[in-house]
Amino acid sequence: MTLNFKKIAGLFMGALAAFTICTSVSASKTKIADVSQYQGNINWSKASKDLKYAIIRVQHGDTGDADFRIDSKRNVNAAGAKKYGVPFGQYGYAEFSSVADAKKEAKDFYKRSSANARFYVLDNEHRKGKGSEQSYVNAWLSQMRKLTNKPLVYYSYQNYVHVHKINYSKFDGSWIANYSSKPDVSADLWQYTSTGRVSGISGNVDLSKVLDSSTVNSWFKATSADAAKPTYFTSTPADKKVVTTRSIYEYNDANFKSRIKKLTAGTKLTVSSVTRATSGAYRFKLSNGNYITANKAYVSN
Repeated sequence: MTLNFKKIAGLFMGALAAFTICTSVSASKTKIADVSQYQGNINWSKASKDLKYAIIRVQHGDTGDADFRIDSKRNVNAAGAKKYGVPFGQYGYAEFSSVADAKKEAKDFYKRSSANARFYVLDNEHRKGKGSEQSYVNAWLSQMRKLTNKPLVYYSYQNYVHVHKINYSKFDGSWIANYSSKPDVSADLWQYTSTGRVSGISGNVDLSKVLDSSTVNSWFKATSADAAKPTYFTSTPADKKVVTTRSIYEYNDANFKSRIKKLTAGTKLTVSSVTRATSGAYRFKLSNGNYITANKAYVSN
């Protein structure tokens, strides 16, 4: 009887310990961090134990800006977050100086982003142009609406919003930085520190707190299925030339059942005709007899 009791007690204590460890791990998965190449090589296996969500940088400025750079870790971080189950959005630090520049920056940011991003963020904290900053913000938003149906989020710091009187009400939410206290402007997500810590990341990292859980959770619940309805080339370009704007695959059939090889962004191709898959999607038939998508989000003329 005593032996059985000890066995039962031991089993109970073991189960309790396991439950405690499991609950502790679950409870620790509460942090929201934004990351870039400055965090170095992130151990996403460890970071995923702390992170509920992540926001990953794609670029700083755009071509033509003196300090332009594409974040060297954007793809690695996107792949790591996806592999370890951390829902993520992506952001671009804007340095637009005109309406035309804002539209171009939006297009380039979208092309460089991961298809697995749940939403996109305009990081607007650098005043560069002589015109209306609001008109630049509006132009970026308008262009992105044409490219995707995923949520679009406005980011800045509290004082910048006040100084430039930015109206971001047409975005799908806002993410505002202010390290001394809760923002006094409309904010759904609050970046409250730049000296946070996350497992698997050496050094400091920005951390944010949710102020409107319904809005913020809706950003991260969005999936690739929320992308805008595809628009296709329906006829062969006059010069029969196209260029890939994202990485795509080449197939030996219009229904994309047999993949041939991967084509990187910027690959120039010669097409012979346009055909359709049984699903109705348009395809380009290449001069070599293979097929690629005719989706304008992936190829251009």
